[in-house]
Amino acid sequence: MRLTGKIVLLISLLCSPALAMETASHGGPGAGLDRELDAIARDFEIPALSVAVIASGELVYTGGAGYEDQEQEVPVTGDTRFRIASISKLFAAQAIMQLAEAGKLDLDDPIADYLPGFEQSPITIRQLLTHSSGLSDLVRPVGTEEQRTEQAYFALVNTAMEITGTEHGFEYSDTGFNLLGAIISRASSKAFPDYIQQHILTPVNMRHSGYYDGQQGTAPEVSPTYQGKVLTEAQRRPFDTSFYPSEGVVSTAGDLGRWLVATLNQDNRLLSRASYSQMLEPRVKTTWGDIHIGLGWQVYEVDGRFIARHPGSIRGYKSLLLSYPREGNAIILLTNAAKAPRFDIADRLAEKLRQAKVWR
Repeated sequence: MRLTGKIVLLISLLCSPALAMETASHGGPGAGLDRELDAIARDFEIPALSVAVIASGELVYTGGAGYEDQEQEVPVTGDTRFRIASISKLFAAQAIMQLAEAGKLDLDDPIADYLPGFEQSPITIRQLLTHSSGLSDLVRPVGTEEQRTEQAYFALVNTAMEITGTEHGFEYSDTGFNLLGAIISRASSKAFPDYIQQHILTPVNMRHSGYYDGQQGTAPEVSPTYQGKVLTEAQRRPFDTSFYPSEGVVSTAGDLGRWLVATLNQDNRLLSRASYSQMLEPRVKTTWGDIHIGLGWQVYEVDGRFIARHPGSIRGYKSLLLSYPREGNAIILLTNAAKAPRFDIADRLAEKLRQAKVWR
């Protein structure tokens, strides 16, 4: 896929005075963006950077800069695995919509219908999807060695609810999406990661993606860093199976690109056209300027362009999925740098792509 995508990109770049000279001088497909990624990694001191570009609904480029392993100098590619953090929420949201289409749940069902211990809660599935449940993130992830069960996690969430209460304004909530994962398991009668694998990852050929519990599963290939230094084990965010729905996916820029192509093209292997459209409708105003929450997605307009995005951030990793659904364009960024300015990088790449006529 990487070679094919870069050949498509090369054809587009050759039409552009802005990037054609760079491509020709290197003599390889996609050299214009390859050089740009190298420059970005240097400018922002990012040890490992991986990128996918979608243009008019097609995956046209995957590539990377830096190294998976600094000592072994294994280069980063579009198939290098990273923790993608909160971009994971989009998979949980899509799974909820699949189950709604199948008649196994309704978005306005109370979570009490599915989750033991929440029988008195007025919160609905829709409120979890739109971060309007009022649930605060007081419960943090723990490592596998602590062996905290799902029931123990639920009990802690219930205690936090008693302390803070729930108000139905906007409050970004990992907790809410972790509860969505449990609802997905109960409504589908499958373990959450098994459901996502069978109904989302496998249909769009995300063969390098999955979940990791710190010991087993699909592990990231790059280590998290802060100011260029690899974090110690004690400094890293634990892998907690209860947090799979909100932050647990390990993936690659290429795999995310394949999934996003299917999503932008409203591929019926995943959802109906009606469900794709419903997910992008602005529903809840955030505290982040003009941004609204759809069903999982963060949506807004800039210069007349409608944008649907989701960033991800955990200790030592920064990621961003930024899409323009009306044009079928998108950029996916994965990094292992705690301070990576992902929005600035996306703006820089978007400007290059528009100058080169790769994007309309």
